[in-house]
Amino acid sequence: MLGAAPIIGGLLSNRAARAQGSGVKRAVFVYTPGGAPRGLWLPKGRTLNTATQAFEGLQQLCNFREVEVLESGHGLARKCLGQLRWDSDWTGDTIDQQIASVLSTSTPYQSYVLGVQTSTEDYVVRRSGAAVPAENSPAAAYQQLFGGAASGGDSAGFLARQRSVMDINRAALAELKERAGSLGRAFDEHAAALEELERRIVDTATMPRAEGCDSPSWNAAGHATSGDTSVPFQHTAELQSDIIVAALQCGLTHVMTLQLGWHQQLWYGHDTAYQGDHHSSAHAAQGGENAEMTNYLSRCVAYLVRRLLDTDDPAVPGSKMIDNTVVVQVSDMGDGRDHSGEAGPSMVATRLPGFKHGTVTQGGNNLMVLETVVEGLGLGAYVGKDPGTHKIWPCADGQLITDLLG
Repeated sequence: MLGAAPIIGGLLSNRAARAQGSGVKRAVFVYTPGGAPRGLWLPKGRTLNTATQAFEGLQQLCNFREVEVLESGHGLARKCLGQLRWDSDWTGDTIDQQIASVLSTSTPYQSYVLGVQTSTEDYVVRRSGAAVPAENSPAAAYQQLFGGAASGGDSAGFLARQRSVMDINRAALAELKERAGSLGRAFDEHAAALEELERRIVDTATMPRAEGCDSPSWNAAGHATSGDTSVPFQHTAELQSDIIVAALQCGLTHVMTLQLGWHQQLWYGHDTAYQGDHHSSAHAAQGGENAEMTNYLSRCVAYLVRRLLDTDDPAVPGSKMIDNTVVVQVSDMGDGRDHSGEAGPSMVATRLPGFKHGTVTQGGNNLMVLETVVEGLGLGAYVGKDPGTHKIWPCADGQLITDLLG
C-alpha cells in the first residue's frame, strides 16, 4: 500500500527523525570517469585549478584530495565504489549499497541510482553481485519517485484509495477472526495495527507538505528531460541533481548514487572550446583541453553541492541539506591520459561534524577515502568481516585518512 505512494513513506520517515530528535545522515556518491590530468586538478589552497574551477565559492565545504586509484583503467568502474563485499569481485554490494543497508532502513527506497548517458556495458553500482542499472531519464526517475504521491489538489482521492485498501483488509481480518476461534486475539492486534497505520496515513496525507515534496520543483531552466544523448550532458546532470535533492529532502531514501557517463567517456561538452568527446580529450588533445572536459564534469558535481547548500532540510529544522549529507566524488582512473592510478581525483563535500571542511590534501588511496567516509558518518561499528554481524566491508583493511575526519 505504501509502496504505491513512496512520498507518504518518506514523509513518515522524516517525521520519525524529527520526533526522535536524532536528525538524519545521508550520502550521495558521484562517479566521474577518466580521472583528471596530473597537476591540473588539485587546488592550491583556496585557489582552484583548471579542472576544479567549477567549485568556486564552495571551497569551504569541499575536501579535495589526490589519491592512488587502485586497479585503475577501463572496465573497472565497479572498483571505484570499493572492492565488493566479502572480498569477492563479483559477489556482494558496492559501498553505497552497504551504507544504505544501515542508513535507509526506514525509507521507501533503500537507495536509488541515477545516470547521465551511461551504458549497460559499465554500471558502477552492484547489489548482491549484480549490476544495478542507472536510470538515465530524468522524466522516468521523477515519475517513479514522485508519481505515486497525493497531489496538492487530490488528497481526498488519494485518501479514498488508501481507505478502500484498509476496508478490504478489515473485512479479511473479520472473516479470519470468525474462523480462528481461540486465535482471535491475534487478529484483534492486527486490526489495531491497521487502525494506527490508517491514522498515520491520514495525518501525514493531510498535513502541510515539507517545501518541495508536493510535485517537487525541478527543471527551472526548461531542459529536455529524456536524458537522450541529444540533450546536453550538463543539462541532464542538473536535472538528475534536482531529483536527488528532492528525493533526499522528502525522505524517500538516505543514499543515492549519480553515475556521470561510463568508462569510455563518449560524451561531448555542449559549450566547451574543445569539440571532441571526453575520451578524445585524454588521448588526442593537450592537457589543458582534457582539464577543460574534466572541469565540465566538475560543473555537474558543483551544481549538486550548491543545491544541497541552498535547500532547507525538513528532517532537521533550521539546517540545510549539506549539513546532514556527504557528497563523495570517485573515479575509475588517476590520469586518464595514460590510465594510471597516480594522482587520482577525490572530493568529499559536507558540513557534517564528522568531517573536516575545506581541505586540500594528498596521499593514500581511493578505498581508504571510502572507509574514512564510513567513519565520518559514524558507522564504524558496522564495519567488519563477519557477515552475520557486520554490514560494511572494511575495503581498506581499516586504514583511514585521519586528516579528512572532524
